[in-house]
Amino acid sequence: MSKRMNIVVGAHAAFVLIVASSVGVGRLVTERRISREIDDLLAASNDNVPTIVTAKEIAGLPEPVQRWLRYAQVIGKQRPSMVRLKMEGEFRLGEDKGWIPFEAEEYYTTDPPGFVWSVSMEMAPLLTIRGRDRYVEGTGDIDMRVLGTIPVARKRRGALDQGAMHLYLNEIMWFPTAAQSPYITWERIDTNSARATMSYGGVTASANFIFDEQGKLVTMTAQRNNDAKGQALPWFTPISDYGQFAGVRVPVAGEAIWRYDTGDFSYIRLRVTDLEYDQPAMYSHRCGVVSA
Repeated sequence: MSKRMNIVVGAHAAFVLIVASSVGVGRLVTERRISREIDDLLAASNDNVPTIVTAKEIAGLPEPVQRWLRYAQVIGKQRPSMVRLKMEGEFRLGEDKGWIPFEAEEYYTTDPPGFVWSVSMEMAPLLTIRGRDRYVEGTGDIDMRVLGTIPVARKRRGALDQGAMHLYLNEIMWFPTAAQSPYITWERIDTNSARATMSYGGVTASANFIFDEQGKLVTMTAQRNNDAKGQALPWFTPISDYGQFAGVRVPVAGEAIWRYDTGDFSYIRLRVTDLEYDQPAMYSHRCGVVSA
């Protein structure tokens, strides 16, 4: 009996070791792929020539947008060709799901427009979802994996292209000089709002930016594709706090909300903890990264 028990225990230990090794290798492969995708994104923007924002140049924009750029203090500053930031917060995977803490980094380029959102969500102790959301060459691409190994969300192209474009358009709030992007046009709605329309890679997306009297961006609204519902639904991103990085005033806290027939569904609450312009490299200390 003792010998049989030793065999069972040994077999179990071997199985656990094999599973742990497989998870470790799978996660390492995921980390290297995300790192390579970030490197490729930033490399595509390396040849851009820096330019300075002038008051004369923004004069052609709708007045609410001009007011926003003046409040953000971008006049006289260099237009970044790339941006990197860190954020933390909570995420919900569905209406009946609880909040999951997350940490993320995001990397952007302005010409060509693109981003990689690298995220680590803590489902439970020692159980994480690791992955990224990506918008490159006009293509949306999501890949999320439990422990960086088991796929839980993988999708590319289709309606995701416009959905990713809506995200990019929304997130120029963190690099307001992109309001003058050659891919974005503006139309005044009223004293405190303007509609932005972005066209790139054969796809077009529009969103309404709402400002206060000072020029603060208050929220952005759009009809955006909702994957869970399979249709375009009202989507908005109210801002709850502002801060300053590199002399630029930007939103640092807020959430994103879907408007369903059953009511509003808030699925992410976040706070930006770091933001840098024209740093052509990944952060040296990255969220969710395992050592090689």
